[in-house]
Amino acid sequence: MRVSYPYVEDGYDSKGKKLPAIPVLWLELLTDNGRLRGPCLIDTGFDGALYANDELALLLEGIKPTEYELLYAIGGREIECEVFKVKGFVVSESGTPVLELDELNVLVPMLPEDLPYEVIAGRELLNKLALKLNGYTVEVL
Repeated sequence: MRVSYPYVEDGYDSKGKKLPAIPVLWLELLTDNGRLRGPCLIDTGFDGALYANDELALLLEGIKPTEYELLYAIGGREIECEVFKVKGFVVSESGTPVLELDELNVLVPMLPEDLPYEVIAGRELLNKLALKLNGYTVEVL
């Protein structure tokens, strides 16, 4: 089954220039504490599977991490992360499961200021999917 998602507008930079729209992918993530469903930003510059936002970090609270990992931000600043395993599905925007995924690693930064607004889907996940991006729509083939 194929599924597609429209890109999300990103607004404007500090000089008023319109920023490129962002490709997204909808996932449902399952943990012992519950589930989270929604869009994830596609980021081919992120090596891991998923980088948690505050909502996903709260869902994982109280679960023991499987390991710890260091990420390096631009400029070399270290970001210490806890790593958790979750079950995941690619879903339609209405929540219909489309594709079951293997167990996914979720990196959760230990400092709240390192949490992004959106969950970020990186290459560890993206390389498991056949995607077509055209600047307007993301298709999972």
